[in-house]
Amino acid sequence: MLVLSRRPSQKIVFPSISASIEVLRVRGNTVRFGIEAPRGVPVAREELLGVPFSPVAHWQPANDQRPAAHAIANQMHATGMALALLREQLNRGMIPEAHSTIDKLEEELKTTVAAWRQAKEPQASKPALAGRKGLVVEDNQNERELLAGFLRLAGFEVATAGDGADALDYLSGQPRPDFMLLDMIMPRCDGPATLRSIRSDPRFDGLKIFAVSGASPSQLSLACGPQAVDRWFPKPVDPNSLVQALHHELRPALESV
Repeated sequence: MLVLSRRPSQKIVFPSISASIEVLRVRGNTVRFGIEAPRGVPVAREELLGVPFSPVAHWQPANDQRPAAHAIANQMHATGMALALLREQLNRGMIPEAHSTIDKLEEELKTTVAAWRQAKEPQASKPALAGRKGLVVEDNQNERELLAGFLRLAGFEVATAGDGADALDYLSGQPRPDFMLLDMIMPRCDGPATLRSIRSDPRFDGLKIFAVSGASPSQLSLACGPQAVDRWFPKPVDPNSLVQALHHELRPALESV
């Protein structure tokens, strides 16, 4: 416990949680405080908690998932290192060593799944994105599944399509998603053709369509806006930034639910 002496108008500051306590008035045995804290930091009188207060047990911002996210990031880094090592061992014909690395990689993946499940638990009390459905349209299978997997971890329900033709088939036979991530350069039916078909169909009015492409809008003569592409994400896309952007773009729909 830190013991301090303060006079009226002097503050005690907690910079790590952006909070402060100011002594407003001292009268007899009573001290009046003013407390400033972010909305995510609850403030209560101890007698209202109903149980003895323990700072170690109680201090954690609501839905704070930084420790779990950090653990997942570390595991993903370890998995990436294992994959790089495995590739090099295979290139050099080091088969026994490669088998050992595969065993380690399996353990890393199990640990990553466990960390993901732990991170998912606190979200149950505040499912901000629960029920938000997306469609990932990408002809590269590896990119498609990796991006869809990351979005699922972020709380979205995600379906996938291998090109524009598959996407249009999906939209014709399935409930409309809340958003679509659309690659632009694809076989059979590319991004611009898919976009034109969707925007000309009144059934899909208001569907958010986000381009994820190595090409630029000017190269494909496409505009950005409600009747074209709602937003453009250049490849290689940062998945964390993408999820933050989806939070922002879908917020009006979320608040109306």
